Amino acid sequence: MKKMLLFLGVVLIGSAIYAKNAKVTLVSKSYKEVIVTDKHGKKSIKLVDTKKVLPGDIIVYRNTVNNAQDKPVKHMVLNNPIPDHMRYIADSAKCESPCTVLYSVDHGKVFDTPENLKIKTQNGYRIAKADDYTNVKWIMKNPLPGHHTATVSYKAKLK
Repeated sequence: MKKMLLFLGVVLIGSAIYAKNAKVTLVSKSYKEVIVTDKHGKKSIKLVDTKKVLPGDIIVYRNTVNNAQDKPVKHMVLNNPIPDHMRYIADSAKCESPCTVLYSVDHGKVFDTPENLKIKTQNGYRIAKADDYTNVKWIMKNPLPGHHTATVSYKAKLK
């Protein structure tokens, strides 16, 4: 279990990827969902840093692109692998702005909509389930204007 937590910690550490001249940046962070109860007994979900993650915990992966240049970024596509020890939560992929969300079951070789993804079985093929997804891809429908950010996210559960 220690090994898994250490590995998970390395995978979940926020990273920054810088484009040419650091004008466009991508920051990926992860947060653990926790249920909190206020003084009136009302429950809500709070996102906290992923310092310690246990089986069954729900993690929110959030990717934020910052366009620090004057001109828009066109044809923006984000591809986020789902860690092997995590299971994607159905319908959890979100975009701040209009986008198309596609999924892969073969580590990003082929992407498609859920109804078109198939898994080979001993008896032929079956429609893939959310648990089978290995990657999430967001294709932004509009250019990201200069000096703006865009955020996409998805949820997964630790096995």
